[in-house]
Amino acid sequence: MVTKMVGFGGYGRVYQAEQLSVGKRAVAIKVLHAMHRDRPATVAAFKREVSYLAMLRSPCFPRVIRTGLTPDGLPYFAMEFISGKGLDGILKSNGPLDINRAVYIMDRVCEGITEMHRKDIVHRDIKPGNVIVEEGAAKAWSIWMLDLGCAKPAYEPDVPQNKEDTFSFGSPPYMAPETVIKGVTNEQTDIYSLGCMAYEILTGIRAIHLKDTSADSYFAYLRNVEKPVPTYRVGTIVPELPEVVEQVIHRALVRDLTARYSSVMDFRNAFLSAAGPYLDRQASMSVDLTTSSNVSGFVRKDPDEIAKKSGLGGRLLLRFKKP
Repeated sequence: MVTKMVGFGGYGRVYQAEQLSVGKRAVAIKVLHAMHRDRPATVAAFKREVSYLAMLRSPCFPRVIRTGLTPDGLPYFAMEFISGKGLDGILKSNGPLDINRAVYIMDRVCEGITEMHRKDIVHRDIKPGNVIVEEGAAKAWSIWMLDLGCAKPAYEPDVPQNKEDTFSFGSPPYMAPETVIKGVTNEQTDIYSLGCMAYEILTGIRAIHLKDTSADSYFAYLRNVEKPVPTYRVGTIVPELPEVVEQVIHRALVRDLTARYSSVMDFRNAFLSAAGPYLDRQASMSVDLTTSSNVSGFVRKDPDEIAKKSGLGGRLLLRFKKP
């Protein structure tokens, strides 16, 4: 029995419902928009998403319960209902998270993306908005990855991009430069997106920090090979963050995809190794999601103020090692 609509996206609507046959278990039902009924490519992408969810076993992916057609002939699938909060919303209301929480989230997301890559699937839309944080017993966090609607087989050829082309996948703030310039999507572009997410979790701002946040502005920035990525070094925003952690994130974000980590597991291992000595093993994973305070424990510097005072504007701000 459907209770309410809880989500609305480009491909379809998501409803919360109760599965009465098993004691009113809460489930989520995703239904394709009626306007896509006669669009074979969109229908195929919708069906591909449910097939991917059905084959993935990492604990960050919800389990598919049922698939079928509505009385109107629209494809749908039912899956576990996740009642948490979006990571993007948590960052917006609470600010950057501490290194313990960052490692916890990135470890679990990397585990899921690693499984996808091992099964020849490229995600193509990794971002905080597709990560759900669910608070369980003793306020322990469970991390979920939702929305595989942009995912594709790794062996499927990329479509070359022109400047006038629009993208039917991904989110501009988290798209790799080579995706915007050439239409390339592969394991390295997913690694870039993971680097963007790690950057945002620890600094509270996006790796590409622009006042004009339109898609065209991000595309223009990424197509300009003279523009630094990230816009500001991690240590410029959070000076107290260990430099070894910054180095890992920056390597994931380099423009030259051959200089990035060779796999998500390599990135994950490097991130955990760099952060390991600075973790508080006794720290709680809970965070009060009703407050708007900075929970990172670091003093975050405002990037616009930094640029204004330094006179460097949008150029790369350097961080120097102590002699």
